[in-house]
Amino acid sequence: MSVPLQVFSDQVDLHQQVTAFFYIFASLGVFLGVIAVALIDAGFVHRKNLMDTIVQKILSAFIASGSFMLVGYAVWNYQYYQAFAVPNGFSQALSDWWMAGANLSKFAQNIDPAGVPEADTFQVFSVFFFCFSGLTAALIHGAGLERIKPGASFITAAFVGGVMVPALSYLTYGSVSPLTNAGLHDFVGAYCLYMLVGVWSLVLAWRLGPRLSIPAGPHNPLLAAGGFFALLLAIPMFVIGCGFLTPGQGYFGPTMTTSGLGIVFANVFMSFAGGALSGGWIAYRKRKPLYILSGPVAGYLACTALFDLVLPWQALVISLCGPFILIGGEALLRKLKIDDPKVTPLALGPSVFSVLMAGWVGAGVPQGGFPGIADGTYAFQHAHVSFATQLEGVLIVVAISAFAALILSLIIEKTVGLRVSAQAEQRGLDDVYWNMQPQAANAAAKPQATAA
Repeated sequence: MSVPLQVFSDQVDLHQQVTAFFYIFASLGVFLGVIAVALIDAGFVHRKNLMDTIVQKILSAFIASGSFMLVGYAVWNYQYYQAFAVPNGFSQALSDWWMAGANLSKFAQNIDPAGVPEADTFQVFSVFFFCFSGLTAALIHGAGLERIKPGASFITAAFVGGVMVPALSYLTYGSVSPLTNAGLHDFVGAYCLYMLVGVWSLVLAWRLGPRLSIPAGPHNPLLAAGGFFALLLAIPMFVIGCGFLTPGQGYFGPTMTTSGLGIVFANVFMSFAGGALSGGWIAYRKRKPLYILSGPVAGYLACTALFDLVLPWQALVISLCGPFILIGGEALLRKLKIDDPKVTPLALGPSVFSVLMAGWVGAGVPQGGFPGIADGTYAFQHAHVSFATQLEGVLIVVAISAFAALILSLIIEKTVGLRVSAQAEQRGLDDVYWNMQPQAANAAAKPQATAA
């Protein structure tokens, strides 16, 4: 006879359920972001590569997500095992939080809150990271549009999701991560998401080389516009999920900075507004309406590290710089003849700007540690934001990301190959991989068939 499992009612009271649904909502926002990125890139490729672009991107996203869930969530959680001096912390974190770990194999009401308080929230948060890993791979795939081999994309996604995201998240994201505990500040994931994406995309696009026919702009503007609108809807959903809801105390950023849910939410939309104003001005100056769509995203990225540190008027002012950093990045890549007009310019420059601005605007703000730890290395808010630590974080993340991207890309080049053949690129990847001929070719073939 089986013994009934003990039920801990505190794990499933109303507050716990509401908090869990809050993070479910945020996780769905990240997943919507993956769909939005797929729509944007689908709008930018030639018709002959449309289906392959969507298939590669979505599958790459799920490969990265699944790879992260193997042990990635355990690696990220290891920082808390260190903070609470859990014996054999790393192996215990793996045992508890790998994909089939003890804490991901029980219902929340059957987990003792003395060991894992808010178990539902921790379980849901694993999906938050699952979706972010997928978003990371989907964005990186955009640097190889119309020329990267499927196998190369899938290997890259598996490595990024299974190794890079866990490692950089452990180093830079969370209130007791090694760099956060030294004063490094982040909010959405400027270091472990956008900076990683920007650096990796730069290396990937360089190793791939330019396309044989580089599009002058979106081939399907409506599809691309729909993707940008979906992304603007997704961003506020997942941004608010980056902080901690603490009953009776308020809302804290992921580094345990004291903040406010309302202010963070307002800051996101002020960043959209500032980016839209600058992007609109650039669009009319250059006669390129695309900047009206990408401007709000660039404004958001320019603020992504500091939403919990600034006031709405400050977010508006800082976000005005985003689109100008974007066009500067585009100009530099054109000069270097690197074919990545979108991912690297959007992700790298604005994310670096955001973390440096966080170090300037938020200098001296207390953070780090964990509530309930009164003193010692992991005492609550013992560390302080500083510009020097932010810059140190940039150098570390850029160096790690660039080295890993270069080594993996070179290995792929020497094995399965990184780029499709020139004949396949000219023919179109929809036809090569899916036997789907472009519409123009189908239209030309119909009269011949009728005549025959």
